[in-house]
Parts: sequence; C-alpha cells; structure tokens
Amino acid sequence: MKLLTILLAGLCASTFGYLIKVPTTPTKPRIAPIGWVNIQKLMLPLFDNICEDSSDPTIVKLSIEFAFDSADFLETEVIEKLQSFKSSKGLLAKGEIFSETIDEHFNEFRLVYNVLYNAKDFDIFYKVACWARQNVNCGIFTNAIYLAIMTRKDTEKLSIPAPYELIPNYFVRKDYIIQAASLISEKDIFLSDNIREDGNTFIVDANYTDYESSEEAVLSYFHEDVGLNSYFYLTTLKNLPWIDTEFQRNVRYGEYIYHFMKQLIIRYDLERYSNDLYETDGINWDDMEVTRYDPMIMYSNGNDFTSRQGICSQDVISSLKDIENNIATTVTHLRDGGFNKAAILRHVMDIMLFNDNSYINLAIKAMTDDISTKSSLSALSHSMTKLRDPIFWRIIKKMVENVSNSLKVLPGYTKNQLYFPGVQIMNVDVKKVMTSFDPYVFDVTDAMKYGDQDPNFQIKINQGRLNHKPFAIKVNVSSMVVQKGIMKLYLGPKVTLGEIRENKNLFMLLDSFEINLKRGSNLITRTSDEINNISDDFVPLRTVRKNVIDSEFGVDALPLNSVRSQIGFPSRLILPKGSSDGLPFQLFAFVAPYIKAIPGGSKANIQLNYDAIFSPGYPFDLDIDIQELFNLPNTLLKDITITHKTESKPGTYGSGYNREKKWDVVDDNIMDYDIPSDPLALGTRPEFTKKKDAFDYKSRKGQYGKKDKYTIDKTDPITKIPDETVEFRKDIEFNKVYTKNEENSDNIQYKVISKKDENMAIDKIITKDVKTEDKEGTSIDTTELDKTIDDIVNDLKVEPIYLLSSPRRRYPTIFNIILKPPYKETESDERVYE
Repeated sequence: MKLLTILLAGLCASTFGYLIKVPTTPTKPRIAPIGWVNIQKLMLPLFDNICEDSSDPTIVKLSIEFAFDSADFLETEVIEKLQSFKSSKGLLAKGEIFSETIDEHFNEFRLVYNVLYNAKDFDIFYKVACWARQNVNCGIFTNAIYLAIMTRKDTEKLSIPAPYELIPNYFVRKDYIIQAASLISEKDIFLSDNIREDGNTFIVDANYTDYESSEEAVLSYFHEDVGLNSYFYLTTLKNLPWIDTEFQRNVRYGEYIYHFMKQLIIRYDLERYSNDLYETDGINWDDMEVTRYDPMIMYSNGNDFTSRQGICSQDVISSLKDIENNIATTVTHLRDGGFNKAAILRHVMDIMLFNDNSYINLAIKAMTDDISTKSSLSALSHSMTKLRDPIFWRIIKKMVENVSNSLKVLPGYTKNQLYFPGVQIMNVDVKKVMTSFDPYVFDVTDAMKYGDQDPNFQIKINQGRLNHKPFAIKVNVSSMVVQKGIMKLYLGPKVTLGEIRENKNLFMLLDSFEINLKRGSNLITRTSDEINNISDDFVPLRTVRKNVIDSEFGVDALPLNSVRSQIGFPSRLILPKGSSDGLPFQLFAFVAPYIKAIPGGSKANIQLNYDAIFSPGYPFDLDIDIQELFNLPNTLLKDITITHKTESKPGTYGSGYNREKKWDVVDDNIMDYDIPSDPLALGTRPEFTKKKDAFDYKSRKGQYGKKDKYTIDKTDPITKIPDETVEFRKDIEFNKVYTKNEENSDNIQYKVISKKDENMAIDKIITKDVKTEDKEGTSIDTTELDKTIDDIVNDLKVEPIYLLSSPRRRYPTIFNIILKPPYKETESDERVYE
C-alpha cells in the first residue's frame, strides 16, 4: 500500500510538528490464502456430530490407515506413551462421561493432545485427528482438538467452532435439548408455545434455569451465558501449565493466571451489584449454608448431570484450611528468599489451581462425590459447566481473597511508579451507555443430526443474552512533553472516595492500551469495539462452510483471523446490566508512565517502569495508598450511569432483591465524608443518574401568541430602553477555581474549595468550562519552547510519531495480561506449508 508522508509544522513557538502516515488506498481486510482455505475445509468434517462416529469418507479412510510411527513426531516418546497407555489401561469408551477432575481421564487427554501437538506437519496432524475422531472418547477428543488448534502454528488462523454448537447439551437446559432432538427424529412435528417455524428451520426459545433460590435465579442469565462458559472453558484449556508455549514460559505466567481469576470474580460481583445483591461471599468451611443445585442439563449418552447436595467430604476440609492458613506464610518465605512478585505468584498459583491437590480441586472434591460415581457427574466436574453452579463463584472468591491477603506482605508500588510527571487527565467523557437483552440464535443441527437428512433442515436455539449498545470513552490528557504511556480504564460500582480503599478489588480492568502523547491537549477516543482482549460471538459453522465454498470459487469470503482473537472475553458482556432509570458506576482512568519519575527531573539515571506497567493488575494488585493514587494528576475518577432497555428480558430474569449490599456499609473510621445513608439505593441516587421526565411541549401551545403579533414595520418607531440589568459575563474566581457563567446555566452547581481543604480528596471532574491554574511548586521545562522551527522539524524527521492511535492489530488474551508477541510484516502466511 502506498503511503504519503505529510509533515505538519508549527508556525509559532507554542505549536510543533509531527509526522502522520496517510494511506492513499483503502485498507483491505486480511483474507485467507488458498492454503488456509484448504486447511479450513479439511477440518470442518471433524466437528460434525462430534460425539458420534464420523461418516465422512476421508476421515473414515485416514483413521483406518493411520500407523503409529514415532518418526512422524517431533518428540518420539509421545506415540510410545499413548500406545503404552492404550495397551495397559485401555482408552475411555466413546459413550462414557469424560471429566478433567478424574486423573485417568485427564492423563489420557494429555497423551492424545501431545500426539496431536507434536505431529511434524499438518498432514500427520490431520491423520492423527481423523484417528482420534473415530477412536477416542468424545470429551477427550473435543478438549484435545481445541487445544491443538490453539497451540499449533499451522492451525492458528482457523475459524474455530463454538463449543455450544458442538455439545449444546452442556449449555442448554435438557428439556429444550429433548425438544430439539424430537424435531429431528419425529416425522409428525407438533409445535408448542416455545417452538417457531421459519421455512426449513425450527427455532426453540430456551429459558434459563429457575433455581430453588430466587437470588441465584435472577443471575441465571449470567451463570449460563453460552459465551461466558465457552470463554472459561477455552481459557482454562489454554492456561494449562504443562503446555510448552510462550505464554507458559513467560515469567509473569502466574500473575496472568491470578489476574484472570480475579477479573472473573470482579465481573461477577458487578453483575450482582446490577441486581441489588450482596457482594459474593467467600466460602467459610466452618460455617456455610449450601443450597442444593440441579444444573438441569444432560450428557450426550442421555444421563442427567447429578444434583449437588452440599458438603460431601469432611475429610478434605482440613486440607483446605491448611492451605488457607499457610498461604501467607508461604509468600513471606518466598519473599525472604529473594523471589519477586512474578515468581511468587507462579508458586502460589500451583498451590491454588494447578497441583493435583490444589485448593480449587480440593474444594470441588469437598462439594461433590463425583469420583465414586463416574457414570453421573456434576456441573463442577467440567470446565464447560462449572460457571453454571453458583457455589463455584464462591470458591473462586475465597481463592482470590486468600491470594490477595497473602500479597499484602509484599512492598507496594512507590510514587515514582505511579506518578507521571507533566501529564494530567483533564476530563473523561462517556455518552449514553445502555445494555439490553438481545435474542441470540445458534445452530445445533450438526450436534443432533443422524443418517441422511435434508441438508437445508435446521434446528436452532434462541436465548436472550445480555448485550450493550456501542459506546465510546473520551479522555482528555494534557502533556508537557512528547512521550508514550499506558492508558488503563477500570469500571467499578458507585462508592464514596472513602470506601474505595476497601473496595478497590471491585474495580474491573475494562481496557489497557498504549498511547502516544504530544505536547498540549490530547483527546483520546476509545470505542467499545476497540477494547483489547475481547471477542465477538463465534462464527457459525454453517457460515464458515459457506465462506470456504465461496473462497474456492474466487470470492474473498474467509477472513484470516487468529484463533486468539476468537477466544477472548465475550464483547457483549464487558458491561454489567444497567437499570431503567440509570445505575451509577465509576470509571477510573489512569495514565501510567513507561519511565519511573525521578525527583529533580534528572535524566542521568533513567529507570524503566516495566516491573509495574507489565504487571496485569497494576496498580490495584498490591497494597497501596489509594488516597495518594487518586490524588495524582494522571488519574481521574468519573461518575457514569448505565441504563437498561426495560422491555428486554432473558426469560427467567427477575428484578432481584432490595437488599443492602456490602459495599453500601460505611465504615465511619475510614474518612470523614458526608455520605448518604444508602448511596446505591435507587431512591437516593444522584439526580444525574435519574431519567428525566419528557417535557410536554404541547402544554405550552398558544401561550406565546400568534406569529403576526411579533411582526414590525419599517416605519414603526424604535424606542431604546435603558439597560438597568447587570450581565455577569466575566469569569468568577473562587480560591483559584475559575468558573464561567454561560447561557442556560442557571442550575449549574459549583463546588467552592477553601484553602484549608486543599489536601482533601475531591472529584477532579468539572462538568463545564473550568480552568485551573498550575499547582504550586510545579516547574515547567521551557527549553522546548526556545527551539526554532527548523530545530523542531529536524527533531521530527528522526522517527515518525503516531498520535492517539490504538494498535490496529489486537492481541486478545486475558484482560490485556499477555504481552504483545513479535509480529513481522514480511512474514508470509504460506510459510507453514513449506
């Protein structure tokens, strides 16, 4: 693509020039070359009716001809280990239930994956996949093929199928699955109230589970969201510690895993806040009430998922308490041994998540009796279904609390890791944020079809899923110098400044991205579809098939998207549900420096701030002075409201309880603030969060008289009336805070700050044209202003600077916790076939 370079030069000392690359031709989306099209075409039949033997001729032929030749694999021992396991213990039968919590099942899955991953080329990989498709248990094959596609270079740009299309019975209530199956099997079809016919397609309207506890029923739309459960399943697979990828080898691997779990429970607590529910309670093993839970889903062999009754194993409770009591001691011991935070969290995550007797595995074992009843397991036994069970969220909460408390022994961030000299966030603007429940339809035909059937006949499931309207966040940043930084945006519940210290773990990282600051004002706009590490809904398998056929006939229809870009957090769930009259939230904006702040501004000992900014939870992952953080000029806390389209409901959705939330409880010892008795209650919300009544213009009809009464003639005399009013047009100064009187601004409320309160934490958000003088003690380097235009232009020719532009390439991962991988523009996609 041709590029035209334009040099913009300033005409006075207060402005300066910078380079912008302007494309002279439109940018085309990356389309899959013919090699990727062929690979995609070969892979598609592997996913048809995945829990039954394939009838595809190619798969049948290659599965029979496959030979276990160790020379075809990068690690020769992987094929020997699989054969040894097969001969000694035997492979799990195709009709049996697979669970990652059963050691024998998990070991077999690991062996099958290693064989797939270590195949020397795609041809060998595909032959192994065909053999596994016909001979390996459905659950093991599904896990292994997903993980292999996510980790192999020659499959990294395939369009992967949605898990809920392959095994819909793990995601949708069994009564609707039975209805869908009957529509395929029976000749005489009787339509019910929840079944619609649309040509050759039958659409089954499926509600969510109605729990015995109405508190959990109100959140069933979140627990059971097909996108959220698919995300957790695929991310859990991708995060397994024994996989040999760059992610697992990264020194911050433990930090990323902890951040993933922490972000997950924060997002859940925000949804509880939206429904007027308590913050999640972590499990207290000594005193806990566990409600019976029936997932109401079924296995592919027809058996139901077992209901969870409560605590099933008291013997495991003592082991769980030992971990909780000793985790802080472990962190202290590692700290004293010279380990940094990244290394410490790697060890801690092994204890909490990855070891055979990890905290989370023991907690699941304490809640279930699945090991003794392998024929019928519970929702906690599968990564696809764990989030459906409300008790799993309490387990995550307890685990995150234990880790967070143990990290308090580590030194917090210093001011020079948080302060950004010369940078100030002037304002944050967010317009009209709205959520709704939108109908989401997905195809389940391939998972249920059998024999020769009409290829145009389809069965689809329709569910109401939480979504949001497109929105944009605008941040106005003032900078004294040209420099780079990291912008972080956090979303949290509306709490007072005094309560933020106790509730910093309720702020979810919404986005994190690099910014290029120029001298002066920088208006940074971030739209909802630009947020990092999120993914749209999966492309339906039927659409992928059509794209492949179109591509074979010369139509550029198959996009070349990385697998990682398809398995991020569901974009439709980035915002918690609002309310009809506007639910108050807070947006925390933070511009982090690449270089540590040095007193005196000396450049002799420049230190990079990588230890902080590359930590995914920075700045909330360590114990810091929240008041000091929020007083920094490079931070800003903005009140926003999220409204909800009231006529949209997900089925069993209810209005929730009017209960006092934990974050409403005010600790009088925190800070002396004027705090409302219930700041989160709908009736006492700030006026700006309430929906205003529509103005009735018709009621004013006629009061202004008729048009002809206001006409004048040129001959009419004009009488000048003396002006006896005083027009306040000047800026008004109150203790160094300037306000401007504007038209139609009679209702503007100005906050006057006295000199004695200058150290008091206040909102730095000013809603009108407000000017502030430079703070006392701030020194401004004027050497840049003394440069001539030629000096500026010469400086700018060294390296082009791209202003306020977010990276075009995304690297979807866990809430922006994975570093950008190296990308070479000259590297051809066809290299995988050489």
